[in-house]
Parts: sequence; C-alpha cells; structure tokens
Amino acid sequence: MYLMTKKILKFIGLGVIILLITALVIRQGWFMGLQRGLQNKFYDYDSASSEIVIAAIDEKSMQADNLGVFTQWKREYYAQAINVLNNANAAVIGVDITFPDQSTHGVKDDEFLRDVLRQNDNVIMSARYYFDNGNRQIDWPNSTLMEADPNLGWINVQLDEDAFVRTIPIFAASKEKTIEAFSLQLSRIYLNKDPVDYRVVGNEFNFSRDIVIPTMTKRDAKTNQDVYLMYINYFAEPNKFTHISFSDLLDENFTDKKGNLIDFTDKIVVIGPTAIDLQDSYNSPVSRGVQMSGVEIHANNIQTIIEKKFLRDQSDMSFWITLLGLLIVNLILFSFLKVRYTIPLVSLEIFGMLVAGIVAYESRIFLNVIYPIFLILISFIGTYLLRFILEQKERKFIEGAFGHYVNKDVVKQIMKDPKMLELGGVKRNITVFFSDIAGFTTISEKMEPDKLVKFLNEYLQEMTEVILGHRGTLDKYEGDAIMAFWNAPIALHDHALSACLAALENQEHLAALRKKWTAEGKPSVYVRIGVNTGDAVVGNMGSENRFDYTAMGDSVNLGSRLEEINKQYGTEIIISEATFEKVKDDLLCRELDLIRVKGKTKPVRIYELISKKAAGKKDVQDKIATFAKALSDYRSKNFIAAKQGFEAIKDDKPSEIFAKRCEEFVKNPPEDWDGVWTYMTK
Repeated sequence: MYLMTKKILKFIGLGVIILLITALVIRQGWFMGLQRGLQNKFYDYDSASSEIVIAAIDEKSMQADNLGVFTQWKREYYAQAINVLNNANAAVIGVDITFPDQSTHGVKDDEFLRDVLRQNDNVIMSARYYFDNGNRQIDWPNSTLMEADPNLGWINVQLDEDAFVRTIPIFAASKEKTIEAFSLQLSRIYLNKDPVDYRVVGNEFNFSRDIVIPTMTKRDAKTNQDVYLMYINYFAEPNKFTHISFSDLLDENFTDKKGNLIDFTDKIVVIGPTAIDLQDSYNSPVSRGVQMSGVEIHANNIQTIIEKKFLRDQSDMSFWITLLGLLIVNLILFSFLKVRYTIPLVSLEIFGMLVAGIVAYESRIFLNVIYPIFLILISFIGTYLLRFILEQKERKFIEGAFGHYVNKDVVKQIMKDPKMLELGGVKRNITVFFSDIAGFTTISEKMEPDKLVKFLNEYLQEMTEVILGHRGTLDKYEGDAIMAFWNAPIALHDHALSACLAALENQEHLAALRKKWTAEGKPSVYVRIGVNTGDAVVGNMGSENRFDYTAMGDSVNLGSRLEEINKQYGTEIIISEATFEKVKDDLLCRELDLIRVKGKTKPVRIYELISKKAAGKKDVQDKIATFAKALSDYRSKNFIAAKQGFEAIKDDKPSEIFAKRCEEFVKNPPEDWDGVWTYMTK
C-alpha cells in the first residue's frame, strides 16, 4: 500500500507540473498562432449579405477618363454620392475615408460636403486614432466638415501577431465623448437601436437593450489601458459582397461588376477604397492568399451585428474544466495502459478535439483546441517518462532485492506486477522449506574461518540453485540454515510438489558434494529438511526504509519444527500431512508418526519423503508396507507385534526408534493412549 501511495503521489505531482507548464504556455501565448490558424478554417466562405453594398473606390474610378487620381478628387464627389444614394432610398451610408486635410480644391469644396452632411443624418463619417511617441493622435475630418457635427465611427482594426485582422475595437473615448467603431455606428442607424451604456460587464457589451455583443479585453501596451474587442464573423472571401464602382454610382449606373442591377432601397452602403494602389487591405481569415480591403472588413462586421451572429471564445471556466478533465483522465489511463493502446487513444482524443472545435463553431464558439492538444501530448510524454523512470527504479530494486533469491522468471513476473512488493502482507497458502546441516557446530569448530566460509558458500550456492530451479523463493540464510517458500510472490498450483522435488534434489546434490568433499579431505555433511504446507502471511515486513520479503505464521513455525524433528527419527526429509495430501500421487512417502510439538495441542501427522514414486524400488516399497503394519499395531497398543514388525526392518533408524518405544511400553503400558508422541523441546 505504501508503494502504491508513493506512486499515486508522484503522478499527482506530475499532473501539477503539467498543469503549471500548460498555464505558462497559455500565459505566454505560445502556439496561439496555431490556434488562430485553425480558427481560420472554420469560417463560412459564401454567405455575404445582400443588404450591404460596397461603393468601391477602385481602379476603374481612378482612370484618367473617369475621376482621375484619387488624391485630387473633389469632396463634391462624395457629396454627390450621398445624394444619389439617398435618392435611391439607401438606409444608411458609411464613408470609409477620414478627410483630415482641407480639400485641394478650396474651402468651398469642403463646404459642399459639409452642407450635404447637415442635410442627411444617415451618414457615418470616419475617424482614426493612432499612437505617436506613446501619445494618442486622432485623424478627425477637417474643421470644415466637423462644423456639420457628423456621425463618426472609428475605422481602426486590430492586427494579431500574424498580421491577420480577426477583431476590431468596439469603442474608444476621445476628449469629447465615446465613439463607437464605424461598423457599429452603421449597424446602429440601420437597426434603429439606441445605445445603452458604453461599458463592458462580464465580457459582454450591451449594444442595445436586445443585442449583446460578446467581447474580449486586451491590455494596450502603448496606453496601458483595456481595449474591448469583438470578433468579426467573416461571411465571404474578398470581393464577394455586392460592389459598385464609385464612378458608376456617380453616373447613376446602378449595376455591379457582373452587370446585375443594384437596388439600393433600405441597403447599407459603404464607400471606401478597394484599389490595390490605395493600400487599404489586410490579411483576413478568409483571404486565401488575397488580401481583403478595409471596407469589406467593415462590411463583414456590419453583417455580424445585423444578423446577430456573434463569435465568442469558450468561457474560461469551460476551458480549464476541459484541461483538468483531460489531465485527470489521461493521467489515470496512461498510468497503466500499454503504449500500443495509448497511441490510438491519444489520436482519438486529438481527433475528438478537432471535431469538437468544428461542432462548437456551429454554435459560433471558438473552442480552444491547440492547448488541450498540447496538454494531451505532454501528459502522454510526461506520464510515460515517469513510468519509465519508476519502472527502472523498480527494476533495480527488484533485481537487487530478489535477483539472488528467486529465479529469473519470477523476477520478470514481479517486474510486471510490482504491487506484490508493497509493504505489508497478504494471506497465502504456501509451502515452506527449512534445511539445516546436521552437526554444523562441530564441523565449524574443526575448520579455519576462511575455509569454513568457502565451504559454506559452496554448499549454499548448490542448494540455492536447486531451490530457484524449482521456482522457489529464497527467504533467508541463517548460518548454514536455509528458509524458502513456494506460491509467493508468484502463484504456483503445484507448490507443494515443487518444494518436495527441491528437497529431494538437494539431497541428491549433497550426496555428490559429499563424495567431492571426502576426496578433498573435507568433512561429510548431512542435511535435515522440513516441509510444510499451510496458510501464512507473506509480504514485505519491516519499515519503510528497510524491509524483507518473508513469510510468517504457525505453518512456517511448523515447517521449522519438522526440520528439527528429523534428528529424532534419523531421517533426512520430513513433510507434514498437509503437504503429503498434495504430493502423495507423485512421490513415495511413509507415514512416520503422529506427534504434538511444543506449544501446540493439536497433533500433526508426519511423513518421511523418500523419492519420486516412479523411482521407488520394490524393497523400499516393501519396507514402507512393513513399517505401516507395525505402526498400525503400535497405535492399537499391540506393542509386542509392533516391536517385532519394526525389528524386521533392517538398517532403518525410524524402525529402531519405534522398536525401543514398544519395548518401553511393554514394560510400562501408557495410560490414556491416543497414539500421539509429544515433544517437549523445539
């Protein structure tokens, strides 16, 4: 549980780091160019309003046989255009030219236009502000035109970092009053809507009592003041609105460039330059490589307002909920999914975000797609980087902690599921193995320390390889003693059989070692082994800083006692009844006794493990049968017959022990006989 908690905390920490990185990227505006470029793909391209007509100051109008050079035009031309349009019942007229200087044709020329402006209150004139040395400067219409107190609108547009026009400032204050954008003023007169208040509350501007314009707030670096912007909803590519050449308008030739008749009744007419030489054109999201004239940009924004098709960014709340949701889900999924499943998932999430962006645009919402995709990618990279680091750390820990105690296959299994190494234990049915060298104290006293260490290491190496080869887990060495167990941490359905086969093979290897050691002049070594099967608590025991993978419980203690009991019977391997029941079909065993060990009241039936069943010789099987008959007589208190049966078995230490017991019982018959032999020592 401790390891899992630490792992969870590390992934939570990773999530915090990813969120902070994403917040930094958002704050710096990195990748916003990608977001805006993606937004460019969402606009409709062919739905220009028929309610808007552009009176284009184009190349045709500036030809020598028409009006000539633009800078030499008379103000009278504009006055005539206004009169022509009003006579044709135009609803509102916008003039996208500022006229800051006096007419080159004299004051009378400006006065002519001034008088027309006085007579027509449906005309919006242009003003423009700019900054010079940090100070705001304004291009007003010249003083003669201002005598008419004309309706004014700012013709400023907002350039993004990529030089595209996507927004316009909706209003700005002059010394005298607050003036709206040119397109807002035209729309207001066309819709006959009175202003409510020039304030933005909650990213919304009340254009009128029934029209609310979504806004964005941007801090102006030059004035350090907030600028309120609105998205221009582009409805058409350049030159898709109805255009009439300005010179044709003056000639009352009401046909567009395609020769179609134009009806100006109740139309919004915007007079402005479209000729390339006049350099009033910009990149727009729908340009497709062709810049859009400023007058067309205003036309698109007018359509945005009169059709109430406002664009807005998704709310900050939904944006951050999206990021947090993706982060939490991905950290959970990526923390355990394999890469082959995660890559399709990441691709699906990215595709889903793109689809969500398209769907959101249908509701005229710009969903921020790039930053969620960025978060998806860095959460993928970060999670698998953390997993790699943790897995390498776990691998080193497992190899260090288990590499010498379990076989390589077991180590691989643990690496696949490190949870089995968490601090604490679980209850498992295991088979425990204890071995000890008989008379080791005497042997050690006769050997030099360095020779003893070498001798002991050779023995332990040989025995350990056998245990590991049978998929056992080496618990510990205690001097010459070995403790091992099976069925943990890796589950083995035949754990009792594996442990018994390891015990038999240990004795076989030891017999070969005895021959070698005898030839080398070393002492002969015999080993006692005890094996028991039962429930135990298995796991990492200790503290958070140091712990060992071990097994604990009564079944473990009994296994240790069985190893010691061997010396009472002169046997090499004793197994419990629980183990015998699991291996009796495969291994040759003989029942030894029914005993009660110190500290326990319940008797335990014990067996001597002899060999594999197929390897059992007939004389051994006959001996087992004879011993079983004698043991039956013994338990039936027929001690004389039992003694004769045991004495009939030659060169067998257990038979000798039971024969002596029977002889004693014949002399001193036991009272309350239950056939159980109690050992009062460990």
